[in-house]
Amino acid sequence: MRYALVGAALTLASCAPSSPLPADPAAHLDPITFFTGLTHGDAILRKAFSSAIRVRVDSVGRADGHGGLILDQAISEGTKQPRQRRWLFRADGHGSYRGSLTDADGPVEFVVTGPRATIRYRMKNGMEVEQQLALQRDPRLVLNHLTVTKFGLRLASLDEQIRKRD
Repeated sequence: MRYALVGAALTLASCAPSSPLPADPAAHLDPITFFTGLTHGDAILRKAFSSAIRVRVDSVGRADGHGGLILDQAISEGTKQPRQRRWLFRADGHGSYRGSLTDADGPVEFVVTGPRATIRYRMKNGMEVEQQLALQRDPRLVLNHLTVTKFGLRLASLDEQIRKRD
């Protein structure tokens, strides 16, 4: 009985929504402007039943010629070989963006509200991803909190600081 209660508590805790990241209330996040050029992210990835892993993300963003952005990333996760992925997105009107990601199965939705953005997509393995981005008082710094869920259970989270390099 005790184990069932612990399991139920863990399940409910894994479904709890994330708190909003701190952000500069006077700022407005423009993801195309922020991610154009070079950025670098340092993160901690926490997977269920695993130790935390350091992750580094080096990105190069450039205009797609149609008002959007192509963002190429090299991701180094712990001791694994770096992997590449690509984001493509453009404004959809009223602070929203749509696009694609090599890791995603279907469209990527990106909604900006002031200094914050929420990104949602489904991965090719059926897991759901939600990211919060928050522009800081230093306009060259964005905080990123990502959660991965499946069947409503949180399987992983990532906390990252992303800095403009140029």
